[in-house]
Parts: sequence; C-alpha cells; structure tokens
Amino acid sequence: MSKANTYSWFDEGVKHGWIERYEQEAVRFLQSEFGELSEAEVLSLVFVSLFNKAGHTALPLNLSPQEWAEWLDIPVEHRTNLPKTALTTDEIRQSKIISQSDQVPLLIEDGLLSFQKSRFHEKAILQKLGSLNSNVPAVSNRIEQKEWLDKLFEPSTSETDWQKTAAALSLVKKFLIVSGGPGTGKTTTVARILALHTKTSEKRLSIALAAPTGKAAGRMGEALNTELQKLGLPDDELEQLPREAKTVHRLLAGTEHRGLLPPAGKKLLPHDLIIIDEASMVDLNLMYRLISHIKESAVLILLGDKDQLASVEAGSVFADLCSKEKNAFSPETADALSGLGVDVTGFINEQSSLDDAIIYLTKSYRFHEKSGIGALAGAVKSGQTSSNELMELFESSDEIKSKRFNFSSEDLSKLAAEIAGRVKLAVDISEPHRLLAYWKRNSWLSVLRHGLTGSNRLNQLVEENLAGKRIVRPENGWYHGRPVIITQNDYNLGVFNGDLGVCLKGEDGNLTVYIETGSRLKQIHPNRLQHFETAYFLTVHKSQGSEFEHVNLLLPQTDTPILTRELLYTAITRARKTFTLYGNPELFSVAIQRKTVRFTGLEKMILGER
Repeated sequence: MSKANTYSWFDEGVKHGWIERYEQEAVRFLQSEFGELSEAEVLSLVFVSLFNKAGHTALPLNLSPQEWAEWLDIPVEHRTNLPKTALTTDEIRQSKIISQSDQVPLLIEDGLLSFQKSRFHEKAILQKLGSLNSNVPAVSNRIEQKEWLDKLFEPSTSETDWQKTAAALSLVKKFLIVSGGPGTGKTTTVARILALHTKTSEKRLSIALAAPTGKAAGRMGEALNTELQKLGLPDDELEQLPREAKTVHRLLAGTEHRGLLPPAGKKLLPHDLIIIDEASMVDLNLMYRLISHIKESAVLILLGDKDQLASVEAGSVFADLCSKEKNAFSPETADALSGLGVDVTGFINEQSSLDDAIIYLTKSYRFHEKSGIGALAGAVKSGQTSSNELMELFESSDEIKSKRFNFSSEDLSKLAAEIAGRVKLAVDISEPHRLLAYWKRNSWLSVLRHGLTGSNRLNQLVEENLAGKRIVRPENGWYHGRPVIITQNDYNLGVFNGDLGVCLKGEDGNLTVYIETGSRLKQIHPNRLQHFETAYFLTVHKSQGSEFEHVNLLLPQTDTPILTRELLYTAITRARKTFTLYGNPELFSVAIQRKTVRFTGLEKMILGER
C-alpha cells in the first residue's frame, strides 16, 4: 500500500469523490519515479491538480490545506482531517518533486506552486507579447494613415474617441487589447481597423478572424460583415477581407504537429493581422498555442470584456492582462498617437509597455443614460452597491424587475406551466428562423448546471410536464418546438459548442433539427446529433456570447462560490431590452461583493513588471 493511502484526508477524499482518478494515478506514478512521497508532497500534488481543474493555474502557499479545500468548496465535514497550517519552507525545500528548476513536476515561484507546464506557458505568453510590443512597425505613410483615420471616424467634439484611439494604436503596436462591455462598439472599431489597414498597407494583407467557440466565431463574422458593408468599401478591398471567422482551434489546425517524428521547424501562421474575439474565454493552454504560432511581423488584436466570466479551463489570461485601472499611455505612445492626429495628453502616465497596448471602450451605444439594464450592469461591475440601492434600481426602471422564487413545488409548477404555454404557441410556427427567434425573445438562465436548482434538472422538469400533459408526443425524445444547445464541436456536421437550434416537424411529418451556426442554419436529422442538451434553461456560462431580448436569471436557493460579480454581470448583459431576477435579492447582493479570484502566476508576473 502506498504511503499516500495512510493519510486519512486522502482516503476521505477518495471515498467522497473529490480526489479523483487523475490525482490518485499522479500520486502512484510519481512515487514510482521518485520514491515514497511525504505528506506535504502528496498535499501539493493533489491540490495543484484540483486547483487547476477549478480554473486556477497556481496554488497559494500562504494558505493551509484546509483553506485550499474551502476555496474548492469541499464540504466542511470532508476536510476536517486536512492540516490546519500552511506548508513550511523546510517541507518545500526538502521535496523531491518541488523545485525552482525544470527538472521536477512542480515549480515554486512568487509564493505560488504550479505545474511546470502552466508556469512555462505563462512566461512564454508574456515574453511573446513583449516581443511583439517591442517590434514597432516601420512607417513611411503616416500622413496617409492620419487621413484615413479622419475619414473613418467622425470628428469628436467634447470627449476622447476611444474607438479612434484603438484604431490608431493598431498602427503603432504589434499587439493590442480592446476591452469593452456589450454595445461599446468593439465590432464597429474592428471593422474600421480592418478598413484602415487594408487601405494603408503597402502590400496585400493576409487577415485571420477567430474566436474560441463556433458560436462566437459565427457571430463575429456576421457582425463584421454588416459593419463592413456600412463603410462602402470597393469590391477589390472587400475581397481582401475574410468573410467569416474560424474557431481558434481551426485556425491552428494546420500548424501543430501530429506525427511520430518532430517537425524540421515550427509552423507559423501566415497571417499579417490576426483578430481574436471573445478573448476572455480563451484559456491559458489555448492562448499559449496561439501565440506560439504567430510570426514576429504580425499584428495580434484581442477583443473581449474584462468584466465577463473567465475561461472554463485553467487561466484568466485576458483579465490578468487587463489589470490596469483606466486608459492611460506612456509619453512615447502618446507622441506616436499625436502623429496620427489622436490627442491623449490628458491620459499620460509612466507605465509598462504591456499596459500601453491595452485600451478600454467605455461609452455604451446600446444602453442609454437612463437604461435600467445599463445601470444595473454598472452597479454590479462596481461591486460597491448596497442591497437598498439595488432595490431602488429595480423599482425605478421598467427594464429590470426582481421577483421572489423559493423553488417550492408551487413555484416550480408555475414555471413549468409558463414554459409549457410557450411550447403550445410554438406549434403554429413552421419556419425555423422564426421559431429560433421566438425562443430568443425570452430566455431563462440558471447559475448551476447540476443539482435541484441546476439547468439539467429544470429542463427535465419541463419536459416531464410537457409529456405528462400530452402537450407534446416525443419521438425518441424529439418533438416540434424543442430548443436545443450543442455541447461539443462536431466538425463533420459543422456545428459547434454553444450553437442554439430548434426541432421542427415538416409537412411530411418528419422531424428536422435546425442549428444556427454563425449566420446560417444547418439542417440535420435528429439521429445524427450526438452532443446536445434541451435548452429551455441555459447556464450563464453557456449563454456567454449570446444575446436575448429578455433574460430571466434564476438564482439558486443557497449561496455558492460560483455566484460571483462576473457571473451576474454576464447574465445581465445578455439582455438587450429587459431583465428579471428570480430568487432572493439578498443573495444577489452577496454575490456582487464576491469577485472571481483565480490564482495565476501570470497576474503576479504582470504586477511585478509595473
């Protein structure tokens, strides 16, 4: 029996399932390689892995194992046998599997413990972005660039035009981050950046558009095409621009080695300009893969919203990079912008070159000054709003409402009946675009996926209600009006994780599923779909990148660590017109104070550069 199995906390973790097969096998493997592991070493290995699964790339050594378990929301009764004090310096220094070199599995640096791979990826990302930043584009046509900037952007009267500033920055920086909330004009800005580079480049450019998910890529391509048409570009220039966006995975598909023998040299993406949308959803591993294949002469632009939810997988690269408080630029960058006719003299600050490459779009064109949704999103984002102030907000606007919901049998019956009524009305909709738009008009979002208040259980309750009342007669689970969401990319079918769809019965009586991927509807036989779920209820995570006319957010019965400021902000900003909160308003107030925390080495390194 291995030494690890003599630790009561380890046996407890295995018994109750929070120490999974991966951690068990990792302990066994390293014991076969390095000999018996001490308790400190087993603790380190197990919790670095568990923190990784929870989205962190590092383990904070100033906390005790009991505190680590608390961060992971391991039940109190299952963590009582864990040590109550943090690991000592001696325990770490004497370890066979922890080092400051690259010869062992775990690396200690800046008070954080990481897998070697994670810290290597973080350092490589910073190094590459710094390299791009230092590679200032050679310019011979500043006058022409300034002229086109002035043509593409309306003259600003009283306030700084951050969209124009972002476009100008793209001419003086090889790396640029543009962060802004919904309706702040990210797509408009990018369309003008594309036009600006196309018109002022001395050669024909190779341009790539990409996003982390198929849904986000489809929406990006569609929105950009609409904006580019408004600019009235001549056909020869439009032909230079990509008509659709790819997923980042597909963008990288031809660059990564899959054979037995190593390649003669690393394959680099051929593109001169690469624009990644919804970059807040890009995890550490995917960001590393991306920057590893970008040539030094290319321009990389990341778009996203730093206040939204981070990636599902480990890392919060976009949020870590966007850690400066507000728009500001070094004197050198301000000077370069001045040469393009952009005045930022009121925003000069001595700062790192990385901060110089980050710009925030702050003006919302979707939500007017008195918008209830805009005000609520701003209040949540600030994290400084009291429960009384929140209730005043809900009472002062017709756009936002708050209703009590206790998950009683009466509450659930009313909810199931309401959705059943909508399914009845869907029977008369025979056109797929109209049916999809019908479900997008009023969407229900949940915080959790599993458990009694999770989306899986709620969807099941609705379908049981529909079948029990004979409102639908399912054929192998399928029926007319059923909304679905794709849960995994399927390149054979051309549908992607997060794509929404509907099932329709044709005049011939056959059922067909129509999946919206980008601006197109894919027509698929139900039997061919493998990875999907019913979508009367979506988790907030699954809704990211989508928009609905009205959003209903259903809070869980009790507090949970996943209920954070970023999750609430993401849910609220999915709504274009109206928003209703269902649940306990006090729980909403508590969640606003809880900022998502991800322990990462990247954040520490960025702060160290300032």
